[in-house]
Amino acid sequence: MSNTALLTVLVFLSVLTSGLIVSFLVSHANTNADRLAAVAIAGAIDRERSRISNEAYINAHWDDAFAHAYGSMQDPWIESQWGTPIGLSYVIDAHGRTLYAHLPGGREPPLDQLIGSRTLAALLASVPENEAAVRRRRDAVVLIGKVGKTPALIAFSPIVREKGPATLDRSSYRIFVDIRLLDHTVLDEWEKGFGLQDLRWLANGAVSPDEASTDVRDWSGGLIGTIAWKRLAPGSLALRELLPMIGLCIALFLAVAAMIARRVRSLSREITAHSQTAAEAGRHEREARLLADSDGLTGLYNRRRFYADLESAATPATLNAMTVGLVDLDRFKPVNDTFGHPVGDRLLVEVARLLRDTAGPDATLYRIGGDEFGMIVRLDAEAALRLAETMCAVVAAPMRICDRQVSVGASIGLAAYSDAQLSPTELAKRADHALYHAKREKPGQAVQFSPQLERRVTDDHIIEAELQSCELESELRFDVQPIVSMRTGAIVGGELLARWTSARLGVVEPQRFVEIAERSTLIHKLTRNAMRSALELLDVLPADRTLAVNVSACDLHCAETVNALLDMVGRSRVDHRRLCIEVTETAVMRNLDAAIDALARFRAMGLEIALDDFGTGYSSLSNLHRLPLDKVKIDRSFAWDLDNAYSMSIVHAVVGLCNSLGLACIVEGVETIAQATKLQGIGCDLMQGYLFSYPLDPVVFADLSSCCSPEIVDLSSRKQG
Repeated sequence: MSNTALLTVLVFLSVLTSGLIVSFLVSHANTNADRLAAVAIAGAIDRERSRISNEAYINAHWDDAFAHAYGSMQDPWIESQWGTPIGLSYVIDAHGRTLYAHLPGGREPPLDQLIGSRTLAALLASVPENEAAVRRRRDAVVLIGKVGKTPALIAFSPIVREKGPATLDRSSYRIFVDIRLLDHTVLDEWEKGFGLQDLRWLANGAVSPDEASTDVRDWSGGLIGTIAWKRLAPGSLALRELLPMIGLCIALFLAVAAMIARRVRSLSREITAHSQTAAEAGRHEREARLLADSDGLTGLYNRRRFYADLESAATPATLNAMTVGLVDLDRFKPVNDTFGHPVGDRLLVEVARLLRDTAGPDATLYRIGGDEFGMIVRLDAEAALRLAETMCAVVAAPMRICDRQVSVGASIGLAAYSDAQLSPTELAKRADHALYHAKREKPGQAVQFSPQLERRVTDDHIIEAELQSCELESELRFDVQPIVSMRTGAIVGGELLARWTSARLGVVEPQRFVEIAERSTLIHKLTRNAMRSALELLDVLPADRTLAVNVSACDLHCAETVNALLDMVGRSRVDHRRLCIEVTETAVMRNLDAAIDALARFRAMGLEIALDDFGTGYSSLSNLHRLPLDKVKIDRSFAWDLDNAYSMSIVHAVVGLCNSLGLACIVEGVETIAQATKLQGIGCDLMQGYLFSYPLDPVVFADLSSCCSPEIVDLSSRKQG
């Protein structure tokens, strides 16, 4: 074969090989570009799904939302929070009936007309079965469907409390629904973000030859539309540019090879550029996930991220080197109620900064609720306790917020990862028990979960289980502690006090089982029994004697219990004015507006209202004016410390305040003649305590009330016992 023929064959083979290589590279580049664009669009949909899921859950898993959403939908709060100028939001009941709707265009069709009855049925079927399941899920469910003919993301979550009793289920939910349209506005944003052209929805899937596409399917797997865009075709573009040079490449093999190499490098750069676009889309997706895991106010990670990080942190490698902490602010609610939410928000931001700066690299901070924070500390138990004590001291220092000086504290519960058998949930629960103990016994301090505390918790569980299973009506009784008038010496009334003798446990300390009953919602049953006993006792007491029944914060915030108590009083023959509802200052301040509403209902029926343990909470004078009160009971701690000038000044101030407001003032815990003499000198008339009587059996109290005639009490003639 001649050199010319050989060269011709070589050139032909070179051209053919080059052609095949170029064709493969062109096809591969075009396919990769279309695939990467489809991945970017799928990532954008997932990012929108994550964002709306987080927003809907935050709107629904919120104490304020729970307080308003289960009332009238005409509540201005509803419109101020969910009636924003953009977006589509609904509130529906457990049967899918529309209770509230907001659409920017002013139309407000029922939700089933907007998204279709099949989608609404799927929505209701996907709702968690009860309130506890909602809290465990920690995000909203999102379906993809259609609003009319427009594809949309539909996020929904039952409206529940952040913590406390879990009483709601599918039969009683009100559900918040947030809808995000995937319309041309969204496509325009994606088009600019991903460098695509002519991004559009196709209803019938008819894609032109110069377009690429990706299908979008709804919650049931059905096709709801196709997103199409003009093909990028970087390989074809390169080939068109290469055609004028092909003639020269046939004659000059090396030149052709060199040019092919250059063009391959060019194609590689274009593929890399598109890969970078996909990487950028991935970065945006990661940023969206970070946003979904962050608290918008403080910038800390949120509750969802806390539990996710806790799952990954509890490993054999961190055994005895990791501690979980829960932080709850003391006195935050009074600051928020007194100075308003802007000051409260700024205070939370400042506290978050202080906690983060104090923790440094040793801990990751999270905001897991209104004024509650979590932390994962990469230290052993002893070092973590020292760090937590420093945090308490830092937060306790007065702060300047919005030109106001405010003072709060922080109580911290800690649980060390000292046992590989402990699950993350058990660790968090231990920290919660330690926090509860700190709030109750050592406010403003850090408490480490210990075997002693564990025994206390175990005992509490035993008491709670016994409370749940026992015949409470037969084991529960109520004693009455008299309230005496120092001016007349008469027993003017009494306070009903619960006593429980368990068939298994014997006598259980009242304060212990009442606290446990409040945590387990058994307090509602106990309060109803107390009301029933009070009404029966009033029926046999002299007509001028009164009885006080203690009502807890849980009772005040439970409409069912308030209705049951009012129904019992309404069916009773006794004079309603002889019955007094006694609530603690702390219970009232837990949710002032809800407490005012409940107390106003009791007051409207004629019952008296007494504020118990006054002086130990944080209510302001302005809040005291708002409460429908008849009596104020000064806490026993002041009677026990009358030698202290501060205690005396507090008692003087409260007595003067009661006189100016026309309220009766009762002092609790009077045990000595010296105390009674000082209090009488201040102007206190009504007293209660061991000096006069221990709590009495109702029969004894009734006999004593009936036979004792008023006598003037002359304390100067009595000797100290």
